[in-house]
Amino acid sequence: MLVNLYRKLKLQYLKLLRAKGAPSIIARSFSLGIFIEFITLPTLGTAFLLLYPLNLLLRGNFAASLIGFIIGKFLLPLFFVINMSVGSKLIGSQIQHQANAHMSHFSLPDLWMLLKHKGAAFFVGSATNGIIVSLLCYAIVFYGLNLYRKKKQSRRLSMQLKKKLT
Repeated sequence: MLVNLYRKLKLQYLKLLRAKGAPSIIARSFSLGIFIEFITLPTLGTAFLLLYPLNLLLRGNFAASLIGFIIGKFLLPLFFVINMSVGSKLIGSQIQHQANAHMSHFSLPDLWMLLKHKGAAFFVGSATNGIIVSLLCYAIVFYGLNLYRKKKQSRRLSMQLKKKLT
């Protein structure tokens, strides 16, 4: 099973490296896919519907954004707790303290307010961390793709030079 997972990830990596287009477009599309994956869970999967229109709006490479979306599925479980804590810090935790104070007579509206607060905190944390991870992935993919293409071009030139000399 792990061998299959490794092979699938390696295939996606090779597809990303061999994608046509400027490195900035591919990196932008990849980071868009990562960001959309980060906000998919808090929006109950409806954020996936934004992938194609946002890709058209940014004039990106759809294959690269799908690869980013798929790789984001492996990254996202590492960020569940971090997303919740970042969101709670950004939104504030007044409702949670209020709910904890009235725990003895916890009513349905109090529960609804607590769930609404936790959902909003998770969404804000996911969006914030998604932006940060997307920017990091943009830089990694952009510089990695430039490096790969330069090495490939230098190998091609050295092979042509060897052919000419022989």
